[in-house]
Amino acid sequence: MNRRHTLLSLAMAGTLATLAPAVQAQADYPSKPIKLIVDGPAGGINDIWARRYTNVLGPAMKATFVIENRTGASGSLAAEVLPQAPPDGYTMFYGGMNPLVLYPGAGGKVRYDPVKDFLPVALGTMGFPTLVAGSTTGAKTLTEAIAKVGSAERTCGTGGNASVGHFACVHFARAAKIKLLTVPYKAGALAATDVAAGQIDFSAGFYSEIEALTSASKLVPLAVYGPQRLPRFPNVPTMAEAGFPGLELPSFSGFFVPVGTPAPIVARLHTELLAAMKTPELTNILANAGGVYQVMTQEAFATFYRQEIAKWKKLSADLNIRVEQ
Repeated sequence: MNRRHTLLSLAMAGTLATLAPAVQAQADYPSKPIKLIVDGPAGGINDIWARRYTNVLGPAMKATFVIENRTGASGSLAAEVLPQAPPDGYTMFYGGMNPLVLYPGAGGKVRYDPVKDFLPVALGTMGFPTLVAGSTTGAKTLTEAIAKVGSAERTCGTGGNASVGHFACVHFARAAKIKLLTVPYKAGALAATDVAAGQIDFSAGFYSEIEALTSASKLVPLAVYGPQRLPRFPNVPTMAEAGFPGLELPSFSGFFVPVGTPAPIVARLHTELLAAMKTPELTNILANAGGVYQVMTQEAFATFYRQEIAKWKKLSADLNIRVEQ
C-alpha cells in the first residue's frame, strides 16, 4: 500500500508540475504582444474598427496589439491563418460575414471549418443594409418604386457576388415578385454612386456607403433590412413595416480565437471587448456611422454565429446564389 501511495503521489506531483506553467501563463496573460488578423485592407471598415477596439483594449489590458491585414478570396486568405495559430490567446481574428458565413455558405472553397476551427469571443459591430433608389425615379416609398418597376426588368447594384447586397437584391425581388438583374461592383459604395447617377435602378447598401448621397438627395432610402429603424434613418421604414416581413439581413463582425484557447483567456477577452464597446467613444462612433450594437454574452454570440451560418447557407440555396469559382 505504501508503494502504491508513493506512486500515486509521484503521478499527482507530475501532473501538477505539468499544469503549473499553463496555469501561470493564463494568470500572467497577456505577457507578450497579441496579433490581430484583420479581414480586409488597411483603411477598410474592418481595419478601422479593429484599430478603434485595440486603441481601447491596449491600455485596458496593458497589452500591445499588432494588426495584420490580409485580403483576397473574400477574406478567406485572412481567415485560414487563425486555425494554424497556437490556441494560447495571442492570435485573434476580426471579421466575419464574408469569409466565415457568406463565402463558404455559397459554395466557396476554403481551407478551414467556420464552426470547428473558430471560437467566437465577442460581437464587434452589426449593421443592416438599406434598399435605395435614385431620386430621378420619382419614387418616394417602396410601394411607389415597385409600381414603377411593373413587369419590366430593372437592375440592382451589389458589392460583389454573394455579398450581403447581392442577397438583399435577390431576396427583395423574389418577395416583391419583380425582375431585378443584379450588377456586381467591387464595393457597395460604387454601386450606390451609379444608382445616384441613374446608371442602375436600385442598390442595397450600408449607411456609411449611402449617407453622403442620401443627404444630398441623390438617393432615396426605401426600406431597411432590419428588425427596427436605424437611428440615423428614423423616417425610413423596415421591410416588415413596408409590407415584407422576414426580410432581415444582419451583417456583423466579430472577434475569434482558435478552438482550444483556454476558457479563462476567452472570458478575459470577452469581458474587455464588451467593456470597450460600452465606452462613449466607440458607442458614439458606431451610432454616427448608422450601425447598431447588441450586448451578447460569449455563449449568446457563439449561438448567434452558428445560427447565421446555417441561415445564410439555406438562403444561398433558396435564392440560388453561388460563388463564381
